[in-house]
Amino acid sequence: MHRLVEQFLKLKPAKFTGKGDPEAAPRWIEDPEKALEVLGCTEEEKVMLARYRLRDTASDWWKATRGRVFPEGTLPNWTIFTEVFNGKYFSETAREQKMLEFQQLRQNHMTVDQYEAEFSRLTKYAPRMVENPLDRARRFRDGLRPELRSRPIPLNLRDYDELYERGQIVERDMKERAAASGSRFMPVGDNRRFGKSPMMENRRFVPPIRRNNGKPEAREWTLPE
Repeated sequence: MHRLVEQFLKLKPAKFTGKGDPEAAPRWIEDPEKALEVLGCTEEEKVMLARYRLRDTASDWWKATRGRVFPEGTLPNWTIFTEVFNGKYFSETAREQKMLEFQQLRQNHMTVDQYEAEFSRLTKYAPRMVENPLDRARRFRDGLRPELRSRPIPLNLRDYDELYERGQIVERDMKERAAASGSRFMPVGDNRRFGKSPMMENRRFVPPIRRNNGKPEAREWTLPE
């Protein structure tokens, strides 16, 4: 067991203090799980090793809770440990809040990549809403910006990964078109900004000609085509 602890700590799994964002709790569970899987630990070993990464109030909580969760003669179980841990540090209220965030998620000003990353992060808190692949793809599509959904390239795909890739393609195409349009068609010195009539674009002002009576006369000539 001592050698197993050394190997576990060498993998540098994250510590957990019980403070900060409630979302830190489920994130912490995922981190040591990776190390525990690499080491091929049993259910009992997983619980014993995980406690080495609990700090401060989290460590105090587990010392006070361990005997109640796993009475003497009961083998520790990782699934039960994670349920009790999340019950303490990731409350039902916090879960409902994350689920609401997922329901209200829209791309808005995010890129497709940023939107997909946020979508994937929040699906962990609403697994039943996306357990059906069609529901997952539909929810992702409905959160995209309207201009992406309405492009000629159809986004009514049923596969999530293909829908995500197609969204990237459409977004890249729109950026390229916008860049090309901006550089090619950007008006330079547009007279309309100064309130001049378009009919004046082919005319120029000729200085007044003084006559003997001293009264100036302004003429406006049309330039030849």
